[in-house]
Amino acid sequence: MIYRLQIYGFIAAVTGLVSLVAWAGYSAWQQLGTLHRNFSTVRTESFHLAEHIEATLSEMNELVLRIDLRRTAEDQESLKRESEDLREWLASQKTFLTTRRELELLGEIEDAFRAHQQGICQVLAEILAAGIGPARQPLVETLRENARPMLELCGRLRAAERMALNEFVAESHASVAALRGLLGLSVVLVLVLGFTLSRLIYRARIAPLRAQVVESRALLERQEKLASLGTLAAGVAHEIRNPLTAINVRVHGLKKSLAPGSSEQEDVLVIDEEIRRLDRIVRDFLDFARPSEPRLVTLAVASLFDQVRRLLAPQWRSNAIQLQVEPPPPAWIRADPQQIEQVLINLIQNAADSIETEGVITLRAGVNTARVLGRSFPSVVIEVADTGKGIPREVQQRIFDPFFTTREGGTGLGLAIAAGIIQKHNGVMQFQTKIGRGTTFKLVLPKVEENRDESSA
Repeated sequence: MIYRLQIYGFIAAVTGLVSLVAWAGYSAWQQLGTLHRNFSTVRTESFHLAEHIEATLSEMNELVLRIDLRRTAEDQESLKRESEDLREWLASQKTFLTTRRELELLGEIEDAFRAHQQGICQVLAEILAAGIGPARQPLVETLRENARPMLELCGRLRAAERMALNEFVAESHASVAALRGLLGLSVVLVLVLGFTLSRLIYRARIAPLRAQVVESRALLERQEKLASLGTLAAGVAHEIRNPLTAINVRVHGLKKSLAPGSSEQEDVLVIDEEIRRLDRIVRDFLDFARPSEPRLVTLAVASLFDQVRRLLAPQWRSNAIQLQVEPPPPAWIRADPQQIEQVLINLIQNAADSIETEGVITLRAGVNTARVLGRSFPSVVIEVADTGKGIPREVQQRIFDPFFTTREGGTGLGLAIAAGIIQKHNGVMQFQTKIGRGTTFKLVLPKVEENRDESSA
């Protein structure tokens, strides 16, 4: 469940990053479009209108002076053409201006130009009515005075052009800075997206495969150890059991012949107890070397818990350690009742040894979807949790190894046999532990549908 939530979280993160990258790309495209439109609509000449108007007025005044000197039709035609060109040019510049102030000043210049044309016409009429002669100083002053309103407006237009140019440059710099920031953000987001995608692929594909390989390797190593040690144990147990049986028979005879309460009888009783211990060890060896095949029946988890409670209740009534059996959910497994009971009793005894004085052992079950060796299946998870001292880190790696034990007098075969039983049930045994807080062993077994015929049998 946690793994699935992590995958969903990574998918949500990738989706968010893709959305951010798309937004950054779209915003950058919008900024590029704005810059392109600004540079397309703005011409360099639109910032030099005043210079053009002033230059044209100067040419027109020179033509008037030339007409005063020569009185030729060609000069008069040139003056008329210059006047028409300037008027049309002023009308055409309205579409290229970018600020309202420039448009207002251009309109005032057009009005002033019409008044200027009327003044030029009046001056021309006076010139043509007078005789030919050198340019007179009053005519130059008249032309200058006539052009003064337009020249003043041109000065104000020049200031407006400078302000518009500064605004255009500032907007362009801001757009370029925003574009640079968006491009940088896009690069960072793409890098983060690539890293997140890599993590997602690793968690979704590579990590499970790696875990599966590690789990398979550990299982193979454990099976190899079990196979080799099982063969050795079978031979050793067979060689020990025959003389052990003979010794047990002779000890039984000695007990009858010795006087009750004598030191010799006490020695024989100690020998008898140790022989029983050796016999128990031999039986464990044989169970480990030649585990019996489970006789599978459809078993309700609730009935399994009831049987374990009945078996252990007398033992735990006067114990400081509490055994709590939580009601399991309605679930069924295919299992050998005796073997599963043996595993649970072994785990509960180990939990009691871990607690030592006072504590709680909890037997519970749940239904989940398990993933073992790359295979997912509906499962019943039976847990034996204790509040003991936990398993040290250096012990955790060897906890299922045969003949490895930290308990004095133990054979180190209990968990190895239990793991083998669960494996024959197509399940797996797992554990979680925290130092000083306790350990939880989990039996993950395939869940089956209820079969009333088999379960009742």
